[in-house]
Amino acid sequence: MSNDNRKLYLYSSLFITLALNMPKLLALRKEGVIARLWHFDPYELLFQLVFTFIFCLAIFYINRQRRRIFPRVLINLAILVISITVGAIVQKKFFQPGVFPTGGYAFRCVLGMALVTLELRIALLVQESKAREIENEHLRNAWLKSQLALLKGQLNPHFFFNALNSLSAVVREDPRKAQKYIHHLSRVFRNSLTLSDTDLVYLKEEIGAVRSFCELLKMRYEDGFRLHLAVDEHQAGLLIPPMSLQLLVENALKHNSVSTAHPLYVEIRITEGYLEVKNNLSPVHIPEPGAGIGLANLNERFKILLHQEIEVIKNTGSFIVRLPLLKGN
Repeated sequence: MSNDNRKLYLYSSLFITLALNMPKLLALRKEGVIARLWHFDPYELLFQLVFTFIFCLAIFYINRQRRRIFPRVLINLAILVISITVGAIVQKKFFQPGVFPTGGYAFRCVLGMALVTLELRIALLVQESKAREIENEHLRNAWLKSQLALLKGQLNPHFFFNALNSLSAVVREDPRKAQKYIHHLSRVFRNSLTLSDTDLVYLKEEIGAVRSFCELLKMRYEDGFRLHLAVDEHQAGLLIPPMSLQLLVENALKHNSVSTAHPLYVEIRITEGYLEVKNNLSPVHIPEPGAGIGLANLNERFKILLHQEIEVIKNTGSFIVRLPLLKGN
């Protein structure tokens, strides 16, 4: 029996005891109806308070666990009969006999048992409700984890597809440069594999990962791609879903032309508590092929992990995505 249940049984027994015996205080008024039926005796009242409290506590204790109905009914009836008998004998021997044959103990015990049964039923319903809430929360967490795993599974093939396309282009242009590209690509993949089972990473790690990724882009596009990072050291302890920045950079590459004549500028900074990723607009008529998940994937991950959505702002000359951040411990 838990401490919470003990307190519930004690407080409930005390409340029922006071409720059943409180009317007898009206006997202090000599002109009242109760005073005509029962002469106020403090010792008798004290005995009845203790008697009722012990009886209610015993009924709580016996019915605290789910047993088969028939044995439980027999035990309750036996306690009820014994309690009424003992109460009536004590009442007759030591106190005023009273109006009723059993000294009112039959009424007191039956009503007390009914109140205890009602209290137990309410407590059982509350426990079942809490159990269902916990079960639903576990199911919800399991569903969220499965959804997150699915989103991660969509993201990795998307990155792999783009990386191989970029590598193919670099190999055709300069085989020596391809070796350096492969070196940086292995670092990006290592980060991706390391963080594949991680829901949130420190912003410092995410910045390091996107730096490695942008090195690949600079090797491929040279002056056609430029990155500006404006994140202070004291802001690096914030948390963010992994590979969020890489996805946004890829999204900018997919929808904009990238060349020396029309360079793509990407700026990453923190403003008003959000991580803001901004790129200039130089839209292409036919975007590069992709998995079609992009911002929708990113938004779903933020909804699951941070319970917030990303903000997308499209102006005449720029495209901005604002990512919520979570404070680390």
